[in-house]
Amino acid sequence: MNRGHRRIIIACRIMQPELEMIREPDDNVEIRYLDQGLHMTPRKMGPAIQEQVDLASGQFDEIVLGYGLCANGVVGVKAREQGLYITKSHDCIAIFMGSYKTYRAAIKKRPGTFYLTAGWIEDRKDPLSYMEDQYVPRMGWKTAEWGMKEELKHYSHFVLINTGAGNSDQLRRQTLRNAAFFGKEFDELSGSLVLFRKMTNESLENNDFVFIKPGALIRQNLFLDHGKKASLEKIDLEPNLAPLKPSWAVWSSQPVEEPGPYQ
Repeated sequence: MNRGHRRIIIACRIMQPELEMIREPDDNVEIRYLDQGLHMTPRKMGPAIQEQVDLASGQFDEIVLGYGLCANGVVGVKAREQGLYITKSHDCIAIFMGSYKTYRAAIKKRPGTFYLTAGWIEDRKDPLSYMEDQYVPRMGWKTAEWGMKEELKHYSHFVLINTGAGNSDQLRRQTLRNAAFFGKEFDELSGSLVLFRKMTNESLENNDFVFIKPGALIRQNLFLDHGKKASLEKIDLEPNLAPLKPSWAVWSSQPVEEPGPYQ
């Protein structure tokens, strides 16, 4: 970027390990991280992002969202007085892989894969940690274990996307721990920092980002030509629908307010 050009990145906290690893202290880039738990409640994601966009409007030369379509969570966010950029990815895993093309090839080759990154593991949002922290206190170990295994029954692999951020040995051990506990295969692949570098200090005028003009809304169709439409039709993309009732609502005696994270 040009010297003196100010950019703000509003990103999910899942990207913090990668963004903090590559950013320069004097690069005129500010990063504001939002709770990664918003992925589990997509209807709350848009308003949370909108609040930060409105606060940043007019104070920076460029506003960048560190999000993909994310189960339609970003749909409806408005650029208002100032335009903004967003990665043209269906979800954040494509960002960690460096491109939607790479991600699309990976899920086509092995669709039953649960991907983990440094951000998910360090914040204890991997399935085993989430079960231990959230489910076990509500319903006890035996029922929590049964329920989480039910949520993950369609997955065959746990795969660590290693971008070089975080402690690789610790991340690998925790991914292996998840795989062993839930009876899945383990694998590891090299991630990419390409899109993270573009977010922080490169031009955004390229095919990896879409520009939302001032006053325009982020809409689903902006992402549809970035891969096969059928891949999106399998996801509930209507932002105003109530969240689906989680599978663990059937076996939990506790009140249910939000859906489980891995359905």
